[in-house]
Amino acid sequence: MASPTINPQDTCSKCGALLSDAMRHCPTCRTDAGAPNVRSCRTEENLKALVERFDAARTRVTAIGCSQEFNDLEAMVKKKSGVVVSMPSRVARNLFEDPNSIYTNYEKLVGSNIRRPANLDNDRHRCAVEGLLFGSYAKHIVYGALSLTEEGLPTYGDIHCRLRSVTIDERTSFLESNSYRFVRDHSIAPGDKLPVGYMACWRHRHSLVLAKLADCLSTGQTESDWQAILIKSDGQNRKNDDYIEAHIYEGFDRNAIESLAESIGKKLSRSERLDLDLAIDQFRLLGGKTK
Repeated sequence: MASPTINPQDTCSKCGALLSDAMRHCPTCRTDAGAPNVRSCRTEENLKALVERFDAARTRVTAIGCSQEFNDLEAMVKKKSGVVVSMPSRVARNLFEDPNSIYTNYEKLVGSNIRRPANLDNDRHRCAVEGLLFGSYAKHIVYGALSLTEEGLPTYGDIHCRLRSVTIDERTSFLESNSYRFVRDHSIAPGDKLPVGYMACWRHRHSLVLAKLADCLSTGQTESDWQAILIKSDGQNRKNDDYIEAHIYEGFDRNAIESLAESIGKKLSRSERLDLDLAIDQFRLLGGKTK
């Protein structure tokens, strides 16, 4: 798992100026230094802690006779896993019908007066959690879930959009659980340093998966079993969701989506059904794959 480590405050490779760990571009020459969420995962301290958790997980699994399952899941995550963003069918329809449409996050939509804020309690909670994790660049983060299939989180929308890895791999990081649960479980307060070993960049996502899920492994498990423990959702309450959260720096357009899947078992209104069908039809016309 050796990899060159990157300090979030490295100097610019072009002009030598000190980089800010909250900025993507050098403040002096504007050279792209990489997404700050990804750079924060590549610090020596975080990588060391992640390796230790991964190795400890392997040791525990070997002791119970599941080393083959451990190795198989590791290989599958490396080969097949990707990011799925789930969204309302209306949003998906607009994205596929308009080539200029960009999928973006809550903060930018509210800041641009495109949507209303959530109720005050939810709005405060959301802004507080994102500020604790990302500081000033929280406004650039789009959220998804790590998945082995086209399936995502039904609590976030009627349709699951799996993204082409080549369009996001250099700007995506992963957190062991959803942001709200992570902040709560680790009792993170303003000014606290974030715990290390619980986030990973794209090339180390398998280590995060195994560090989290090793204790859920048992002999004879297959891909469907692993998908079921990788993404857990009752389809009703987001508080019950358990998954590895993907953080994508900046949004994406329709060309970034490689496949679609409809949320199974969701009851849709007539207008939602129409939006979903039109989104799928438009995506197929663009040559996309649906499930």
